[in-house]
Amino acid sequence: MLIFLQVVYQIIQVYVYIMFVYILLSWTPLVKSKFYDVLRRICDPYLRIFRGKLVISNMDFGGLVGLILLQVLLYFVGTAI
Repeated sequence: MLIFLQVVYQIIQVYVYIMFVYILLSWTPLVKSKFYDVLRRICDPYLRIFRGKLVISNMDFGGLVGLILLQVLLYFVGTAI
């Protein structure tokens, strides 16, 4: 069980890093690159759950909510190890 939790922890941690890079690149002109397209295909299925749920003054904070939830999950898995 311990090895399983360690693998889950590492997978979630890598996914959080990928999402962070995806969010940062979304503010740059690199959104038309193939690298960004690969990141979009990885991150969009999860982020689509939160899109439009927390919109304040035409700014969508759904991705931030998704990132925070992954961090909370990472914390709980990390404390279980």
